[in-house]
Amino acid sequence: MSYQGFSSLPFSSFGWIFGVTKKFWIILGVVLWLYFVISHIPAVWGAYLMTRSGDVGMTGVSGTLWSGRASLVSVKVKEADYSLGQLSWTLNPFSLLLLKPCADVETVMDNQNIDGHICVGFKGAMDISNANISFPARLIQPQLPLPIDGKFSLHLDSLILKNSQLNNLQGKLSWTEGKVHNGTNWMDVGGFGAELADDEKSGISAHIFDVNSPVHVDVTAVFSSPTGTSIKGMLSMSDAFAQQSNASAWLSMFATPTSPDPQGNLQYAVDMNL
Repeated sequence: MSYQGFSSLPFSSFGWIFGVTKKFWIILGVVLWLYFVISHIPAVWGAYLMTRSGDVGMTGVSGTLWSGRASLVSVKVKEADYSLGQLSWTLNPFSLLLLKPCADVETVMDNQNIDGHICVGFKGAMDISNANISFPARLIQPQLPLPIDGKFSLHLDSLILKNSQLNNLQGKLSWTEGKVHNGTNWMDVGGFGAELADDEKSGISAHIFDVNSPVHVDVTAVFSSPTGTSIKGMLSMSDAFAQQSNASAWLSMFATPTSPDPQGNLQYAVDMNL
């Protein structure tokens, strides 16, 4: 039997092969160690990492750091706490090596659902990406001048909070099965959408438009930080829908009639500062 093939290899080649093999076993050892450690660490440690910024609160935490649950979670927005219901998460163990724990999370409560990818920095930063949020319209009713109904769905491509301040936002919001109470009865208004972005001043800018609605909307709303909201744009609708919905009564709260558009539809200018 000949060993000529092996003997012809230079000694440096054996060193390179040995070095690659050594690195492989080291990496494998680190991965197995991380799996063993994380799979045995109590979930309360994960809860601590998620809540240390003060923007998130949890109770009834169980499971492990790798895969945990909380019976109730709340999030703070502008100093107000909002309940999100039950929470479950699955941690990405390699994110711990970057000192920025990341997890896939999901919350469930009544008709309200949230799922997405969240990373929490050790300096109080929170990074949310590829997140989907759905909730009934009644949740934001206290913030509006008239009763509404329907469902809201929010998709966040990116949202970054630093020290409780909005640093970055890219997303889309939709309102489906929309209804508005005009003071006498509920009327169907169809659906609407909004393109969301940060205004580079810790606030939110939203371009709002109609989707399959008898009311044409082209409005820009800016929600400034820490307080203040401005809404500017145009609304239009047919005279028949305006009479049916008693539009003049409820639109007078936030819009001013202007001259009809080229199609003869009634137009209203919106210029509000709250």
